[in-house]
Amino acid sequence: MRARAKAWPSDQELVEHILAGSREHFDLLYETYLPRVYRFALKRLRDTGEAEDVAQDVFLTLLSALPSYQGQSSLLVWIFGITRNKVNRRFRKPRARLEPLEPGGTLDVEGNEASTDEIVEARRMLKRCETIIENEFTALQRRIFHLKHLRRQPIRAIARALGKSEDAIKANLYRMRRAIADGTPGLDLMLRS
Repeated sequence: MRARAKAWPSDQELVEHILAGSREHFDLLYETYLPRVYRFALKRLRDTGEAEDVAQDVFLTLLSALPSYQGQSSLLVWIFGITRNKVNRRFRKPRARLEPLEPGGTLDVEGNEASTDEIVEARRMLKRCETIIENEFTALQRRIFHLKHLRRQPIRAIARALGKSEDAIKANLYRMRRAIADGTPGLDLMLRS
């Protein structure tokens, strides 16, 4: 006997489940729309790296913007609106200008973009933070981290959602910040610059 396929939730149901903290529903949204967002960005930017960056940026923005989704258009149209804005910002982003210092000389890059070394170091620190979150945080702490830093929920809402006191949430947030700071020397300095 064949199992019945799970019914696809409506856009509003999908959003409600994600806002309630359903990782399964966010994964469904991500897996469904990421390829389309990526193809849209790639077609306009004609650069795989830029398209990947835009696609990831869209879903990070989506996490914080999802509470504002009102269902006046389909979720796909709404996501493509975010994607179009991200792509357009890439076109408006100032590009580094290359000008020779003298005929036959080397090229000087103007602008305030991060150096390759800074980018590599930032990615190394980000990877270290991810490792700490995955390996050193408890399941509860990962949930608190998600609600506080990805969903931008206030402490009171997190405490209510998890059935914990606000003090317990604050104590966990403090311990998590310490673990990340201790495990990634130089992170504070990098974030301040």
